Amino acid sequence: MPASLDMLEGEVLIQKLGAETGIQAFSVSSLPYNLAKRFSVLFKERPKWEWKDRQPYIRDFRVPGLSAEGLLLKYTRRTQTNC
Repeated sequence: MPASLDMLEGEVLIQKLGAETGIQAFSVSSLPYNLAKRFSVLFKERPKWEWKDRQPYIRDFRVPGLSAEGLLLKYTRRTQTNC
């Protein structure tokens, strides 16, 4: 079976720095179950997230009437970079 970094989704954070790739242990099981606290821990670990990187850490939450995008709007704030 061929190995892939995608197999570690939700267990490690992968950060690309130029040609280098850094891998850091960051398991979803170690995060608080309270959604507000979980987002707090996530954004202390990494101030800005790509959707694909953040998804494994919030996908186990189901709030009636709220999609994953709705959860982000409720518990986070939007930032824009100046070009």
